[in-house]
Amino acid sequence: MRLYQSLSVSLHGALMLARGHARGILLMEIDPKGVARSFWAIPMALPSVLYMATLDWPNGVAPPHALLLLARHGLVFLVAWLAFAAFTHRLAPRVHRAHLWAPMIVAWNWCSVPENMLLVLGTIPGTLGAPHIVDQVAQVATFGWALWIEWFAIRLAFGAGPLLATWLVLVDQSIGVLVTLLDLALTPG
Repeated sequence: MRLYQSLSVSLHGALMLARGHARGILLMEIDPKGVARSFWAIPMALPSVLYMATLDWPNGVAPPHALLLLARHGLVFLVAWLAFAAFTHRLAPRVHRAHLWAPMIVAWNWCSVPENMLLVLGTIPGTLGAPHIVDQVAQVATFGWALWIEWFAIRLAFGAGPLLATWLVLVDQSIGVLVTLLDLALTPG
């Protein structure tokens, strides 16, 4: 399968999973080439992540060194992403699922794209001036949906029970928080 076709079909599979259709996993390549290609999800998800970073800018005005701040935010995102992939690669044999790591990481990578798009979607009411409660409900709902997509993909592709899938989602979120805290601790000022 050509690269463009592989990427578009896999992303379509992730969108199916985001809607709760388990057969979306069947559209994803799980051979070594498919695993490598699934990491194309990183640059696809990056614009959403960088947009979310700009929401913290006071009055929507770019601070001095905005490009540096965005680059650091992107680097934190990349390190957290790769750390979870490495963690699960080491974990899979220990939980007798080494043969399921490839489908799990492929599904997890691709599902990260709609997850990050949902987080952006959750910010739209607040950006458009909706009441605070509407903004908060939208953000909580889309965040919950994003977590559910990750949980569903892990359960399906990794053959994980509800508790293992929940634990892996919590590990993923914890890695993101820890990498962010480490970045903040190392930031002067």
